[in-house]
Amino acid sequence: MFRRRWSGLPAEPKFTPDLKKLDYFINEEDEIRYLHNPDFYFKYFLTKNVRYNDCQRFAFNEAVKDIIDSRLEAEGLKEVLLPLGVTSKDERHVKIRLSEDISSKSRVVIIFGQSSQDFGILAHRVASGPGGLNKGSMVNMVKALKQQKSSATDDAAPGIILGNPGNLWWWPEGKKALSEFARHQIPGSSLVHWGWYHDPERNTIPENVNQTEHVKHIFEKVVPQFVNDKAKIDVIALGDMSDEVEQYLDNDDVWAKVGHRLNALVVLGGFYDMREAVCQGFKKFMDQRGRAYIMNQDPLDTLIAGPEGGSRAVTGYVGYGCPTYSVGPDANMVELILVEAGSAVLKWLQEVALDKDYVNPRVHIFFPEEEEDDGKWPGWDKMDDESKVEEAKKERDEEKDHEEEAKKVQVRIQRDGTQPSSKDELEGIDEELARDMAKRGMMADGDVNSEDES
Repeated sequence: MFRRRWSGLPAEPKFTPDLKKLDYFINEEDEIRYLHNPDFYFKYFLTKNVRYNDCQRFAFNEAVKDIIDSRLEAEGLKEVLLPLGVTSKDERHVKIRLSEDISSKSRVVIIFGQSSQDFGILAHRVASGPGGLNKGSMVNMVKALKQQKSSATDDAAPGIILGNPGNLWWWPEGKKALSEFARHQIPGSSLVHWGWYHDPERNTIPENVNQTEHVKHIFEKVVPQFVNDKAKIDVIALGDMSDEVEQYLDNDDVWAKVGHRLNALVVLGGFYDMREAVCQGFKKFMDQRGRAYIMNQDPLDTLIAGPEGGSRAVTGYVGYGCPTYSVGPDANMVELILVEAGSAVLKWLQEVALDKDYVNPRVHIFFPEEEEDDGKWPGWDKMDDESKVEEAKKERDEEKDHEEEAKKVQVRIQRDGTQPSSKDELEGIDEELARDMAKRGMMADGDVNSEDES
């Protein structure tokens, strides 16, 4: 009997979350390239072992996160630990960032990225690939917002709050919050250990157990503590967080508390059906000062549908309760929406901010009437009655000939004289091929002397 000790299991590889030590560098175009061959981006397949490759990707993504985080800090966004009241980074917490001078701002923009992405990241495929770090992260969004005005009477840039709905799983050994994707790639006991048990006592973050609680904590704890009472709030929500934000606001009690503070709401790639909303105040707000963007092949900022939804232009379309626009053909997945449509989103938010009486224009999408097919071809009305009869007879004869031909090409393969079942019918096979297939079937059954009949 053989016995394998724990110490005998293959050890995991050790990767340091540092681009240089991982053999990568940032070029002059702000793109991460492979040190030994600058033509290549991130290389995942180091070996054929998935766990080995994931260990490298975890270290690589952590290095990218650290770079993005340092750039956001350089843009004037300070770190705040949630839940509010956490004093040590050793305690379970999730990190967000907000403007250092946010308390003096008359307008504040809250951004919720996807719950599947790391903090500050829009799309890893862009941040660590073609496009570069700033384009694939919140850095470009922050830079653009700092160029805007808070209102028509306030030229100062708006304040910014970056939510963190993606990193809500606490890693006690690493003393940091991770995404659901990253938590399965953290260092393990050996190379063959698989998966990590979720312990609510160790791995959840108080008051931020899930995305729903995180949104509530931002609106009901962070905003009252850091944002002044007179400031107006714009909200940008991406992907599944669009649904979370709308579901939170679609409540009479919640709307009574925070609704009067909202200035505009942009939902990108969401699916919340406003036709089933229960809060009339929220429905009215979305109709007047909301905007939705969905994936569509039309050019960026093309109007797709009005607030009522149900457009024939989009299959499976739901009513967003506000004008709905296209994100353009380049945003073919949710994580690319804000990368490609970010400029259009911020342009509209600035338009709303500069007009205190802004109301969405009334829009309705019209479609040309579809002509019914009456079976008549061009020139039918100009033909005399005798010609019409002849053409109709000719058409019937052609249909009959087509049906007879179709019957001829239906071949049934019969083995050993048994009656073929309906499942043995093959269409579109000529008779010679059918006889050959039948003969092969008989040989496979052991009757090598059998011959097919002509």
